[in-house]
Amino acid sequence: MDLRDSFRNATRAIWAAKMRSFLTMLGIIIGIAAVVMLMAVGNGTKQSILSRMQSSGSGNLYLTAGARSNVLMGGNPEGGAGGFAASRAGVSSGAEITAQDLTYIEARVTYSVVVSPTNQTNITIKNGNTTMSGTGIFATPTYFQVENVTIADGRMISDGDVSNRTRNVVIGNTVQTTLFPNESAVGQLIRINGASYKVVGVAASKGETVGSSVDTAIVLPFSVGEKSFGIAHNRVQRTTIECVDPTQTKVVIAEITDILTLKHKKVDFTIQDVAAMTALVTSSMTILTTLLAAIGGLSLLVGGIGIMNIMLVSVTERTREIGIRKALGARERDILVQFLIESSLLSISGGILGIVVSVLGSDFVVSRFTTTAVTGSSILLAVGFSIAVGVFFGVYPARTAARLKPVEALRYE
Repeated sequence: MDLRDSFRNATRAIWAAKMRSFLTMLGIIIGIAAVVMLMAVGNGTKQSILSRMQSSGSGNLYLTAGARSNVLMGGNPEGGAGGFAASRAGVSSGAEITAQDLTYIEARVTYSVVVSPTNQTNITIKNGNTTMSGTGIFATPTYFQVENVTIADGRMISDGDVSNRTRNVVIGNTVQTTLFPNESAVGQLIRINGASYKVVGVAASKGETVGSSVDTAIVLPFSVGEKSFGIAHNRVQRTTIECVDPTQTKVVIAEITDILTLKHKKVDFTIQDVAAMTALVTSSMTILTTLLAAIGGLSLLVGGIGIMNIMLVSVTERTREIGIRKALGARERDILVQFLIESSLLSISGGILGIVVSVLGSDFVVSRFTTTAVTGSSILLAVGFSIAVGVFFGVYPARTAARLKPVEALRYE
């Protein structure tokens, strides 16, 4: 008997018990769908986080007040060039970064950098009868460079706006479409926390980045925060430092750490490196995705056991048929191959249906709640799993059938 005959016999046996075959495949369908969908969630989350980080620039550093433990950041416990921050457990009491600190750094750092201080607060934005909540970002003109924010209409905040504390603002794309759906916002007046401000520019849509989303934000002159929004005088919540040469981030971290430690007489600040954070997130999310796939794999194990049970029942039901075939000259190998093909067909068919279910489920259901990304590698892994399950759990029933003695099989009723 050749493989074609074995395949036809296996197909005929599966088709003869359609409902039982489908119920047998159901375990594999659920298992494969679970593996692919969990991997899609893991991959989608990783891509979402990485896109936010990378959109801010791979050469960016983030300076904030307070020395924090860098265990989760993967830095060097001793600080300096090997880590993201000079670190110490806990946040230093009374720690702060001031405009004078940034001037001090710019005057002494020997590498080419661009410094951008920012403060943020929640705000209420209103135009006519339309009101929305957003984020007020108080910044200097360098903000648009270091955060890769481009202007779609109008202009950005100028040095004159900062020095004169003018009430000129740049609004995000979502703010534009919400408050001015049918007209340009440039030149229009809006109210922020009850006070009037003039829109001088609209930022292009950018999506969420590290720390904030410019789409739902309004960028105001840095000095306006102190005057109208109660932000402490001369205080800087976060400073983005762009390394013009992204390969110099580690040495720049080391130099700024030394400069600021000398001025403060202690380490009461944190410097985070976007490039190193990206590598850490990639590694962590890969491990998480693998764990999610392993959890889904438990469902495959249950499905495989179901295939083995049904195949053992099939062997018992067809004992007399096996005896007749062996009496007519079928070899053990022929019987073994037929039952292996049968179990593999059940598993592979279930795997294909599971992939279809997972793709549809990821695209139309799970994606409503979180970011998903079904990759070719996860589909190949699912197919490989389904083939392996069919072969592994089909071997024992197939060997049981192949080793039946013709005389005993013919006597079986």
